[in-house]
Amino acid sequence: MPDDIPILRSVRKSTQMGCHGIRAVLDESPNREIRTALRRQLAEYEELFCEADRLLHERGEKGRDISAVARLGSLTVSRMRVRTSPEPEAKIAELMVQGNTRGMLKSLHNLRTLDAVDPKISSLSTRLLQTEQANIDEMMRFL
Repeated sequence: MPDDIPILRSVRKSTQMGCHGIRAVLDESPNREIRTALRRQLAEYEELFCEADRLLHERGEKGRDISAVARLGSLTVSRMRVRTSPEPEAKIAELMVQGNTRGMLKSLHNLRTLDAVDPKISSLSTRLLQTEQANIDEMMRFL
């Protein structure tokens, strides 16, 4: 049985979580450089999210959104951690690296254990993995 749908759902969820995480902390830093980096990363995640969502719809499937309770809890905790940190840029970078690392682990697991039949889906999953690695590399300079 092809694993196209589970892979697409996973990519969609990871990118939605990435978008949400970035939006939670985007305006918490006065540092223009980190805000610029976060905006670029947000645009990349939005593009990947839209592609995963489109491919799901083409297959007659719907994506499941992150629950409002989970979003609110994540937003509150992320903002609190940044606001109480003596170094907000470093805390934002740390949170982003942690989130991207979780996403990379999920992407690697999917690539190794699930079998995508459609090359578009395999390519999308690989692009997500590469994006997460690039995001980690970019955020490291703010730690």
